[in-house]
Amino acid sequence: MYIEGRARIGRYGNSFLNPHAKVSRDISVAAALSILRGRKSSKLLDSTAATGIRGIRYALEAGAKEVTLLEINETAYKDAVRNVKSNNADVTLFNESIQGFANRTSEHFDIIDLDPFGSAAPNIFDLLKVSRDGTYLFVTSTDTAVLCGASAMACKRIYDSVPMHNEFCKEVGMRILIGYVAKTAFQFGFGISPVLSLSYMHYMRSLIRLDHGVANVHGSMSEMGYAHFCESCMFRSCEKGYLPKLFRCPSCGGAMRTAGRMWCGNLKNNGFIDGMLGENGWLSGESLDALERIRKEADLPLYYSIPHMTKKLAIGSVSPNEVSECLKLKGWEVSGTHFEDSALRTDADSRTVAGCIKRIRGRMDKGRRGKLIIS
Repeated sequence: MYIEGRARIGRYGNSFLNPHAKVSRDISVAAALSILRGRKSSKLLDSTAATGIRGIRYALEAGAKEVTLLEINETAYKDAVRNVKSNNADVTLFNESIQGFANRTSEHFDIIDLDPFGSAAPNIFDLLKVSRDGTYLFVTSTDTAVLCGASAMACKRIYDSVPMHNEFCKEVGMRILIGYVAKTAFQFGFGISPVLSLSYMHYMRSLIRLDHGVANVHGSMSEMGYAHFCESCMFRSCEKGYLPKLFRCPSCGGAMRTAGRMWCGNLKNNGFIDGMLGENGWLSGESLDALERIRKEADLPLYYSIPHMTKKLAIGSVSPNEVSECLKLKGWEVSGTHFEDSALRTDADSRTVAGCIKRIRGRMDKGRRGKLIIS
């Protein structure tokens, strides 16, 4: 028996349950609770139920009035049925594919959760059929190697986007995932607004609001673009637009690597996260820490990995905290990032960040030489 939140889950057959996804489920329940609070009616779809744990938690903890679970695997479906009964959860289950359900139902949902094994991409189109104005899509992809550029051809094929295999590939991967949702949503007349994006262990997850209307679509289209990176001087930027226009590094004149198309807009909405943090009475410490880290994170693309920069500069390591203080003293906006503990987000350019790193390292080396002389 596995206990999580108010759910008690038995694993009777071969259905998959990942205890390490608890943070994702905690945060999702807090988000659903914040979205649905006060609504007289609400419909929630867990489209990849497995053992049923996520849908059961939505029913027991998030206040969803109508919860529907889909599970295509017959063995997992039987496990989910047993778990629903043992938890006395008021949910409806179907042993059916997402495609089959979306093509036969006339229902539309307020929240749709998609947490597959592998890529979310094959199911986005069908889930948009059961979406409406104001629907929230909670989308996970676990094919992080593809999104992070380990297999560029697979990323092009699945997401219609060129990835970037470097130190900030996780952020680029997240933006490619959101960009894929956006490109598909445009076909249905929806604009998108990511309210929370989480990169954790082996998965990427984004909570995205859909808003219907031409103005919303055009607004979201203007947030699509490309990520650029110069391997010579470490310049990086997000360029919004339908076609890339930046081919030479504006800092050193070198050739640049380009990834995209992808989402270049905000990855989160702090007002939304504040609402979630207001539902923190039952969140685990790890889940609460993750939310608070994302809340404090500046929404500035693309982050700087300080260890990668020191390696590129061929100098010894420095503290990211000291680099942060150096940049703040110069008047730049700086924060950490949940994508990588030793990375910083800032509106300073790569030369300024490198300058702070060199200055700090120089002080450290001078201090060491001084101690050697004294001794």
